[in-house]
Amino acid sequence: MADAEKLICWDSQDIFAIGVRLKTPSGQFHANTEEPVEIDTGYGGDVLVPWEVYVDLELYGWEYPEEYWSVGISVSGEKFKMPLSRGVLVVPRLGHEFNVRIDTFENNEQFLIGRGFIRRHKILLDGPGSRVCFFAEAD
Repeated sequence: MADAEKLICWDSQDIFAIGVRLKTPSGQFHANTEEPVEIDTGYGGDVLVPWEVYVDLELYGWEYPEEYWSVGISVSGEKFKMPLSRGVLVVPRLGHEFNVRIDTFENNEQFLIGRGFIRRHKILLDGPGSRVCFFAEAD
């Protein structure tokens, strides 16, 4: 039987989100439990984290060289650099960990999973079912 898959779902009433834990390459977690993080097709990167999480986890220790950083543009047209770091996105319900690129910017409060991550995985946004489902290889 080729490529058997299982479907793991999260209820999503207001936003489409999956439960994750963010981990540094050295193994430090940002939270003790799974946290729902919004799936955002408008964000092009893998994962965007709040500035406070970036600093608390000392993700600057795993940053890519500055030439790889994105440049954000504020509503007023101001440009700003977005540090880019290595990290691990853990999806406890799947029992899998995924290497990701993590963006942030000063004073950011959003935690998002973007198209960079979505394009590498099968994820179903089920509006009528009010859920998000992740297709994973069956054990």
